Amino acid sequence: MSTHLVLGTAGHIDHGKSSLVKLLTGSDPDRLPEEKARGVTIELGFAHMSLSDAENCYEIGIVDVPGHADFVNNMVAGVGALDLAVFVIAADDGWMPQSEEHLHILSYLGIENIVIAMTKADLCEDVPFSIEVLRDELKDTSIANAPIIPVSSITGSGIDDLKKALLNQLKNYTPPKNSAKPRIAIDRIFSPKGTGTVITGTLSGGSLNLGDTLTLQPMGLDTKVRYIQNHNHSLDTALPGMRTALNLPDLPIAAPGKPGAQRGHTLCYSDIGKTTRTLDIHLQRMARPISGYKPRAIRNTETVILHHGSARCHARVILNDRTHLNPGESCLAQLRLEHPLFLLTGDRVVLRDGAQQSTLAGGTVLDALPMRQGFRTETRAHFLTPRAENPDRIDSYLQSLLDRDQSITESDPLPNNQFHKDEIAATITSRLENKTLIQLGELLLHAPWWQDQLKAVSKLIKQWHQKHPDIPAMPLEELAKALPEIPTSIFKHLPSAMEEKGFQSNSKGLASASHTLTLPDEIAPEANAILSALDQAGLQPPNKIDFTTTAKSDQALKFLIRSGQVVELDPKVVISTKTLNNATEKVKELITAQGQATASELRQHLDSTRKVVMPLLEHLDTIGITVRNENYRTLL
Repeated sequence: MSTHLVLGTAGHIDHGKSSLVKLLTGSDPDRLPEEKARGVTIELGFAHMSLSDAENCYEIGIVDVPGHADFVNNMVAGVGALDLAVFVIAADDGWMPQSEEHLHILSYLGIENIVIAMTKADLCEDVPFSIEVLRDELKDTSIANAPIIPVSSITGSGIDDLKKALLNQLKNYTPPKNSAKPRIAIDRIFSPKGTGTVITGTLSGGSLNLGDTLTLQPMGLDTKVRYIQNHNHSLDTALPGMRTALNLPDLPIAAPGKPGAQRGHTLCYSDIGKTTRTLDIHLQRMARPISGYKPRAIRNTETVILHHGSARCHARVILNDRTHLNPGESCLAQLRLEHPLFLLTGDRVVLRDGAQQSTLAGGTVLDALPMRQGFRTETRAHFLTPRAENPDRIDSYLQSLLDRDQSITESDPLPNNQFHKDEIAATITSRLENKTLIQLGELLLHAPWWQDQLKAVSKLIKQWHQKHPDIPAMPLEELAKALPEIPTSIFKHLPSAMEEKGFQSNSKGLASASHTLTLPDEIAPEANAILSALDQAGLQPPNKIDFTTTAKSDQALKFLIRSGQVVELDPKVVISTKTLNNATEKVKELITAQGQATASELRQHLDSTRKVVMPLLEHLDTIGITVRNENYRTLL
């Protein structure tokens, strides 16, 4: 089975990158007439070669990038998705300014699998000495120990050694990750006659199939894949790491006054994530200067050019904890984009100065959908730092969200992420099993925080009982006021969670299972007086309002009702429970004797008023003593 990957060139202008690619592949990557006339690569060039050893076959797409300072923007677009790089350095020139800038860019993009081709070896009198000088130049860089292979595009010498070096680098090569989230950053787009729109780019993140529906980001246009090619071969499925051409006949191409697809746009599945105009990143600057450019600090709020894949965009830099970022330093930063782009957490970006003269820094996306408010705070730094320390670990992203929000949703736990859904699910399952995560319906809660909230609720309820011993339960609205940090989506799960801890939950609120209603000593005389008055009044009670003339009497009456000693028949009528029981027996007595009875007959039998009897009978209907049938009542 073949492994597909992408190799890119890097190096100073006129060091022989395109000539080397032609010698390796047999095809000329320079395709524009101006490139051939000037002998300079301006746009990205593409070629293909196969390499094999005893165990593996590698199908390698080659991206040849410009080396001229004026075209570094195009260079960045070409190296955004490389698996391997050939750093081209001419033996007769050595290390040059664009060599250094290309090294910075490769480092910022995390490309470390590199072989150095020392070209024009035939023009060098002392190749070993040139290699020694180059090694000195590369001290303390990410490619200090990279193999250096002398080659000549004129004589062909060293080409076989270069291929062997590439194969040797690939022995420990890890194939591109398949997270089932395919993305293609468009680097070329055209419309051959009779074919419709064709785009090319490097496929990463997952596989694509004929007939798949893709979304063009950031425009949100849907399009269907009609045809797939890889190095002029038709495919049913494109794999991660492939240079891929897609025929998308229903996708419009951007033109003046006409919106559509263009270089820098991304094609992906619609459910992978959302576009963004704000990024929280870990920003890094190399200490090594680029010859010809005076080292300077990046200033807070400075406008730069952001490069991601084949896209570029003006962005304002907000530094988290400082006003300047000097070469050799790193910090957390926020990028506020001029127009929306599509990125996922873990993506690498490159920043160049606003005049596009030099490369300033690189960054790793830690949050692709952040809030702009409050970025320059310790709270945001606390949220982002674990991600910056472990940008490839799912758990660092989950934990930071749980530390901040205390909960995540099971359906979308990590917005705009690069991880496979099965990896995320496995991490969540592990956390549920070790009880660092608790599931409540769709919500997944940070277990230590949730346990702290339940302890706080328990304490609040007990305090409520001490302060209000005559009230059966702490109302949920009072509990919500006391716990403003618990969102409504989580708060609604509190009653059932507290029931599991032995508390009682009802429509009135939450109560301790051991709580019994008691009346404060200073209110007891009021309650005794009310109850005595109602017992004496029987079914001729005073109006309810007569018992609530003071705060104490009002509290006493409410206690008597809650404790079941008094029954509230309607908002105006209350009677004692003793009176209710006596009246119930009299109602049963008359209906049993007659088989049925009207309200008028019952009123006369009870020797009461319609104001009391009607709500009394409705109460008996409600509790299942009697049943109303038109004008009559019978026993249930």
